[in-house]
Amino acid sequence: MSKAFREQLLAEMAALKTVDCHSHTCLRNEYYQSAPKSLFDLSSAAYFEREIVSVTGQSPQDIYADCDSDEQRWQQLKAVVDKARNVSYWRHNLVTFQGLFDLEEDELTDDNWYGLNERIKQKTADSNWYHHVTAEVCKLRTQVKNIPWFEDWEPEYFTGVLRMESALELWLVEARTQLEEYLGCSIVDLGSCTQALGDLAEQYQARGAVGIKLAHAYRRTLSSEPVEEPTAARIFAAALRREEIPPPQVKQFEDYIIYFLAGLCSDTGLIFDIHTGVQTNWAHIPDSDPLLLLPLIHAHKSTRFNLYHAGYPYSREMGMLGKHCPNVWLNMAWMYVITMEGSRQTLREWIDLVPAYRLLGFGSDVCYPELIYGHLQMARSCLADVLAEKVDRDFLSQQVALDLAKMMLHDNAVEFYGLETE
Repeated sequence: MSKAFREQLLAEMAALKTVDCHSHTCLRNEYYQSAPKSLFDLSSAAYFEREIVSVTGQSPQDIYADCDSDEQRWQQLKAVVDKARNVSYWRHNLVTFQGLFDLEEDELTDDNWYGLNERIKQKTADSNWYHHVTAEVCKLRTQVKNIPWFEDWEPEYFTGVLRMESALELWLVEARTQLEEYLGCSIVDLGSCTQALGDLAEQYQARGAVGIKLAHAYRRTLSSEPVEEPTAARIFAAALRREEIPPPQVKQFEDYIIYFLAGLCSDTGLIFDIHTGVQTNWAHIPDSDPLLLLPLIHAHKSTRFNLYHAGYPYSREMGMLGKHCPNVWLNMAWMYVITMEGSRQTLREWIDLVPAYRLLGFGSDVCYPELIYGHLQMARSCLADVLAEKVDRDFLSQQVALDLAKMMLHDNAVEFYGLETE
């Protein structure tokens, strides 16, 4: 690999405005409600939280519950780090600490954790810190943020995507009541149910939302089938009568809504974002295989599907979806934090397989600005590795490699999400 060209790629990416293609970052006012942060806040808010649960069987809140001092909290965190410091989830924290909080060593130790903790507290208390990290350090053009039903976002920092898992729960009284109260409507049958969903999406699109999002793979299979309207109407009518709905019929109702939402995206131009791949602890991983989406994708050829998280560990299969389905965009959100080596392998194959304009190279998928920085550094490193290697080994020109870096971190997202040209 050409070290000089790799460094050139890194310099080009560092100067580039980046579009964060999948964000859960808290709003600025929310951030400062719990500021200043600490070493333990950032470590627990990052994905290393899942390793804490995996190693201890307890949440971060639980392991720190009996701690009266930061020294005691450090001993609890250290015990977990000693067992899991090899994972990318931990290295994500280290990259963040080194780049933003002046950690000079390559690991946290008994000798340096206290000074780091104090620097984190000092910097995160600064009223300009949030803006400084997102706009000036990370140079984010925008973050495409998941917006739960009925919530808002800050256009200065975010572009909205409306979460829609609640739409699959409209057979339940609570979900229906919340939607009726928000829209000032009555849901009395399947037609008024889908009308309400259309009205909700229209309102959010008018406020600037560019898509809708489903993360239903966390609790059920991505596999869905077309359901006839009379069948869905009968199931929903029984739900309105508050009858017990058997699980197979619940899935039929959900499948009907999923297909409705895909058609709604086609009609309105909204993007259909779908969680695929990596799950939480103890999840049934095969439920999130992106190949399960093929019937839905084929049935809605004019809908633009944005598939998240590289489908990992099904990234090769997802690459074939991108190769053969022109309505599918492949999103690397979360991936570099999950596994840098898996990210490099995925990028190597996708760059060979998929037309470049459908590759979205970065999505932070974190809740604090600091963690965006760490993830973005990992993303740039992986992209530089792969692109420089392809120039050396795979007949890719340097100009195409430079163009790909810009496309995957900025240009593709600007076109895909319809962002204003600067």
